[in-house]
Amino acid sequence: MLTSKIKFVQKIVLIVDLTMVIDSYFAAYALRNTFYSLKYKLMTNFNEYLWILAVIAAIWPISFYITRSYTFIKKKESIFSTLLKPVFANSMGFAILSGILYFLHNTNLSRLFLIIFISVATVSLIAVRILIKLLMLLLSKSNKRYLDSKNILIIGSGYIGKLFFERIKKYKLWGSNVIGFLDDVSNTADKNALTILGQIKDLETIIDTNDVHEVVIALSIEKYGLIKNIIDICDKEGIRTNILPAYSEDICVTVEEIEGMPVIHVREVPLDHIHNILIKRSFDILVSVIFILIFMPIMLLVAIGIKLTSKGPILYKQERVGASNKPFMMYKFRSMRIQDKNEEKVQWTTANDPRKTVFGSFIRKTSLDELPQLFNVLFGNMSIVGPRPERPYWVGKFKEEVPQYMMRHYIKSGITGWAQVNGWRGDSSIEERIKCDNYYIRNWSIFMDVKIMFMTVFKGFVNGNAY
Repeated sequence: MLTSKIKFVQKIVLIVDLTMVIDSYFAAYALRNTFYSLKYKLMTNFNEYLWILAVIAAIWPISFYITRSYTFIKKKESIFSTLLKPVFANSMGFAILSGILYFLHNTNLSRLFLIIFISVATVSLIAVRILIKLLMLLLSKSNKRYLDSKNILIIGSGYIGKLFFERIKKYKLWGSNVIGFLDDVSNTADKNALTILGQIKDLETIIDTNDVHEVVIALSIEKYGLIKNIIDICDKEGIRTNILPAYSEDICVTVEEIEGMPVIHVREVPLDHIHNILIKRSFDILVSVIFILIFMPIMLLVAIGIKLTSKGPILYKQERVGASNKPFMMYKFRSMRIQDKNEEKVQWTTANDPRKTVFGSFIRKTSLDELPQLFNVLFGNMSIVGPRPERPYWVGKFKEEVPQYMMRHYIKSGITGWAQVNGWRGDSSIEERIKCDNYYIRNWSIFMDVKIMFMTVFKGFVNGNAY
């Protein structure tokens, strides 16, 4: 299988990376002692720190995984992104190692030694990636492929078939080559520039006249009655068959096997997996604590401003709907005059809203009213990045009017999100917001969270639609 080839190569590169990191540790020792005659004393207690190698062997693979350091092997990636990831991985590993040494009150290990170690390790990992990139480029230019080559015939030239074709083209270097399509619909050939070899009934003839190694069935659910016949023909010819669960254009599915029984998961997302949940939660706790400490003086000033400009409490809490459709109380700095609770549940904020105070209008425009939500994040009700939470009344309304609206409740709500940094916040298109939210949910990564945070700093705080 294609994925098994890629995973095998990724494991080999991981072993090479870990070897380079460990070798960098020994190299740092040798380089460190070349400076002893100048300013630094000779290191003679190296054996006392061999236990650190075991710590490195445990920490660095985790850092490589979190930073997705091996995605460049399976898909096209810019050289900048490829080289930046090991820098992030080393920085993360070094930070954890430094924390362990600090926690153990170990101050005897030379700081220069640690600096040389991380520098040599970073240069080594960058060099490994440059060599691999050059090798992949040479193989691509020579039109050669890794391991064995397989010709693939796709049955069905609809959305799923074309999507599979576009994705498999990226893996041509790995030996996967689509020779054409079979489809009963003939008008797709000219429109999409696809190679239509014939109709589905011509399967046996196409197999006999072409060097077919694998057949991929990409039919809509209405035509899945043909599967048994197609599989029988492929079995007769000794050809492997793969099935793409093509339920609809926008439903992503994954398949899990439980004691030999395949189970199809509809709309599985990255944050369904426990390791991703732990990564995101750890990130949320770390960032919320840091931001609370940084913004505490600003929050105090905002609190004073609210007290001086209007009557009522400093904080405002309102019921919102979060992950798994569970309600929670979201905190904000109060930006409006005290109003009837029944009205505030259903009333949408608009430009020149008479309920807003002068100071409240300012903190809403600059998003300073959102700062108390850092405590929501710390308490676990929200995340730093995610879909903005909505009031129960609007959730009930939108789920009937906006397709896939409730998908946004698969994960925790966020202070900022993909929709917000793309300009869809406040009184803006709910449909576009949902598209952005659902895109984020389907494509989540910790790097995407970091990217959204940076985008928020530059264009997310002040927004014309934030009434």
